[in-house]
Parts: sequence; C-alpha cells; structure tokens
Amino acid sequence: MITVPAEAANDFRAARLKRSAPTAEQVRLFLQCGAVLAWSEDLWVIAWGEPEKSAHPHPELPSFYTPDFALSDPQPWRIHPHAAAVSPDGLARHFAGGGGADREWRGFDEAGFAASFAAAQEAFRTRKLYKAVPAAFEQSTGGLNAEDRGRALRAAVNLPAGLMPYGCWDASGGVLGASPELLFENDGVEIRTAAIAGTARGDTAPDDMLDDPKEREEHRVVLDDLCDRLAPLGQITRGATRLWRIGILSHLRTNLRLLPKSTVRFEELIARLHPTPAVGISPRNDWRQWTEQLDLEPRGRFAAPFGLHLPGGGARCIVAIRNVQWDAQTARCGAGCGLIAASRLENEMTELRLKFAATRGNLGL
Repeated sequence: MITVPAEAANDFRAARLKRSAPTAEQVRLFLQCGAVLAWSEDLWVIAWGEPEKSAHPHPELPSFYTPDFALSDPQPWRIHPHAAAVSPDGLARHFAGGGGADREWRGFDEAGFAASFAAAQEAFRTRKLYKAVPAAFEQSTGGLNAEDRGRALRAAVNLPAGLMPYGCWDASGGVLGASPELLFENDGVEIRTAAIAGTARGDTAPDDMLDDPKEREEHRVVLDDLCDRLAPLGQITRGATRLWRIGILSHLRTNLRLLPKSTVRFEELIARLHPTPAVGISPRNDWRQWTEQLDLEPRGRFAAPFGLHLPGGGARCIVAIRNVQWDAQTARCGAGCGLIAASRLENEMTELRLKFAATRGNLGL
C-alpha cells in the first residue's frame, strides 16, 4: 500500500498545481520507471517509483490511467509513490541532448493495409459502417532504454503548442508520445473536448481542406458522434470548425464545451467517449470486433485513452496517438487513417507515411 506524505497530498489538493524542480536523482528514477502527462503547455505532471495498479484512482495521489485500446485491463490505474508538477524546460535540462544510435524502422505492411481498405469499403457498401480507422505499424529492433526516453522527452519539450506529451514505462516496456487529440478535460465545472478528424500536409491552404467533401464528411461523423454521446450529460456549446496546423500536418478541428447537469466520473466519460470515430468506427456497435478485423496487428496502447486524475477531481485524458510503444525486443510506431466511402487507397497510404514521419520526428526517433 502506498502511503501519502502530507506535503505531497497538500500540493495536489491545491487549486493550482505547484511547480517544483526535480533533482537529478528523481529524474534518474523517473526515467527508469515513471509516467508523464502534459497538464498544460508549461506544466507537466511526472511520477516515479514502482507503481501500484488499481481499478480506481487514488483519492490523495495523482493517478495515471493507462489501459490498452480494448480496455481489457481490470486495473488500468497506475499510482506511483512520488509525483511532481514541473516545468518542461526545467525537466529537459536533466536530459541528454543530440541524437543517439541511428534507429532503423521497417515500413508498414502495405499489402495488408490494402486488404483492410478493401474490407472497410465493403462494409461501407453494405452500410454496416460509415467510417473506420485501421491502424498500421512501423517496427524497429530493440526497445527504448532510459537514455532513449530522455532524448525523446527532450525533443517533446520543443514541440508545437497543441501536442501533448505523455507516457509510462518500466523495465519491461512502455509507451511515449505527443498527442494532438484531447479526449476530455474536466475541471469540475466544465468538460472540454474536441473533434479532430481529416488530415493533410501542414502547408495545405485552409479553403482546400475546409471545402474538401471527403475531409468534411470524415470530420462531420466524428463531431456528430461526440455531440450525441455528450448530449445526455448537459448543455453543449460547439465552436467553429477550423483548419488546425500542427507541425507537418493539418487537421480539421471543432472545440466542444459541456456544462454538465451533475458530477461526471472519469470512468463514465471513458465509457461514453472511447473510442471516438477519429480512432475507431462509426457506428460504434461491435467496435472491438471491427478493430480486430481491420487492424494489421494488435494495437496495444495505440489510440487508447491515457489520462491523469488529480486529488480534488481535476482530470485530463488524451487519445494515445502519435506514439512509440516498446518491449525489450521491439519498438512499434503506430498510425491510423480515417476511411469513408469516398476514400482513395493511394491518399490514405500517403497519410499514414506522413503520420509515421511526424511521430518519429516529434520524438527524435
């Protein structure tokens, strides 16, 4: 059982997270066994030490929610004995700079993806699905050691605003990434999320994407689904749909704000929102079966929810995309692309390559 030092509990019960400066020893332990999530652009929450696993968040300690995509783990919460709110720039001073040994990545299975594309198109033709997001993976030999993780986190500090670094790891493996996709943020008063769907190069002109019927339809499916799932909880306010440039990619984005009628638990939001059609299927019926049928290999934590619950009820959860996950033998870089009936195979292959390049570039891998 993890005991809670009084000063740690008081820090995280405060209305505002208090930044602290981790020592070199704390950072060393964090890189060995730790977790991280960007709470804002200038504040990350990190944790270290051997975690307890739990079915529920701890009432007095920051608790990281780290399930796989299928939500198969009955104890998805990781509660580390130590945690701190830190400046990302301050944290980065402890990490080695420069590149490490060159890592070679094997390309994704193009023939397998073409077969998944054909299967999805058949499901669209028979009206079993309106949208699907098959996942594919590039692979590299060997996992990410502590030095690799430090370099990747240092690279993540300098990413464009809107990319949210996150990860968890131990001696057996882990996941590390920087996601553009917020599943939800709950401050106890208002719940915020965003529909993000449709992808193009970062230099795409706004009108070219906003007026593209395929991209608009893909975005509409995700936006309508989120609104339908949240509507029973309270009043929803929609923002305007805009082109959102982030690094070498552009997306269509619509912000949503929910004023709930009553308190909404973390797990209830997960049950309502995961997986959105941005990473799953539409309609959502039998999403686990369809994912297994269309994906080229098991997703693991790719596109899973990854979240942080703080004492006092504040919570943030992102969609775990743009990541690398690893064990002792293999590292895998995942990407998915949204398919609808109007999708073209060549364009979707190009989108996958862009996303792989963006992920590896974001993490210096």
